[in-house]
Amino acid sequence: MDSFKFFLSLYGHKLPMPMDISSDGALLVTGSADKNLKIWGLDFGDCHKSIFAHVDSVMAVQFVRNTHYVFSVGKDRLINYWDADKFELLLTLEGHHAEVWCLSISNRGDFIVSGSHDRSIRRWDRTEEPFFIKEEKEKRLEQMFESDLDNAFENRYAPKEELPEEGVVALAGKKTQETLSATDSIIDALDIVEDELKRITEHAEEKRKGKVVDFQPNVLMLGLSPSNFVLRALSNVYANDMEQTLLALPFLDALKLLSYLKDWTINPDK
Repeated sequence: MDSFKFFLSLYGHKLPMPMDISSDGALLVTGSADKNLKIWGLDFGDCHKSIFAHVDSVMAVQFVRNTHYVFSVGKDRLINYWDADKFELLLTLEGHHAEVWCLSISNRGDFIVSGSHDRSIRRWDRTEEPFFIKEEKEKRLEQMFESDLDNAFENRYAPKEELPEEGVVALAGKKTQETLSATDSIIDALDIVEDELKRITEHAEEKRKGKVVDFQPNVLMLGLSPSNFVLRALSNVYANDMEQTLLALPFLDALKLLSYLKDWTINPDK
């Protein structure tokens, strides 16, 4: 733009595309309705890598500031997080119920905002929880396998529910195998604690009657108090799965969980 002279012409995509340039000016990332993500070097204009990024059109791409990490969104409802140096998919964010049209990343890269045809704007915050690329790959393979088992002819990305009404925001998440497993672990913890509290009450009654009997705590509770044991089960749930995990709890179990909130809030160490 300084000299107004032609510099580079890049060929490769078949259809119109979104694009973004990294902060250091070294890389250009482009997406397209051909479902591909292309990473270009701006020194010579060569295509470093062409990646099949989404199962439908890529609608927006953007680099995280001062990095070579890039987010892409598409009509397949997914938000993908890439390493543009290693050409590797790091993470997939699911939650939108229709095509994702656009995204924007904060200057510090600590959160992103996405907009969708489901009439919702969703904010995704970076957490302190580490994720491991190998585990994410295995999780994606398991999801693909489970999807094929459920229905070999079912299109995973076809609309499965009606769009919410104007002004109504749907839940920013959905049930997964992880959230269901987390719900089961919380229910198990509540059941174990309920049985333990009954045993404690019975022991106190026996002691009041003069029958001195040594109380043997349940070894499954790992030496923790009932309140701490339930808190431990709750703490094992990933932050991004917490909402759907709690929503999946039966009403009576949710009430039991709420009964521990007072103890947790009073104790500053919890």
